[in-house]
Amino acid sequence: MGYNDNELLTIQVKAFQSYLPDTVKYRGRDHALTHKEKLACGRAVWYIIQKGYGIGSAVPMASGSFDVAPIKVDRAVRSVFPDEYFQHLEKSKNKVFANELYKELDGADEPK
Repeated sequence: MGYNDNELLTIQVKAFQSYLPDTVKYRGRDHALTHKEKLACGRAVWYIIQKGYGIGSAVPMASGSFDVAPIKVDRAVRSVFPDEYFQHLEKSKNKVFANELYKELDGADEPK
């Protein structure tokens, strides 16, 4: 018995959400996240993994939904993802787009 793609994404979302911190640096000191802020952080993680959004889109949408400061959500979310995760995500999206564009052109080879 294996998992389908949707179940695997759900497991990954829950795993990343479980590592969200309780405090973030805000205005030079540690700030404990409120329940609403933690919910917004969890929603941002969901947008990033499940929907494939970048952090620049996920954080404002999630923080706006819960009416919390975007900087707190951003700092909490960035802390659970590996270094340079978002740079690599954008590079992979650009490569997929370029490959699809080359396929549409007549007789063009895919870039290496």
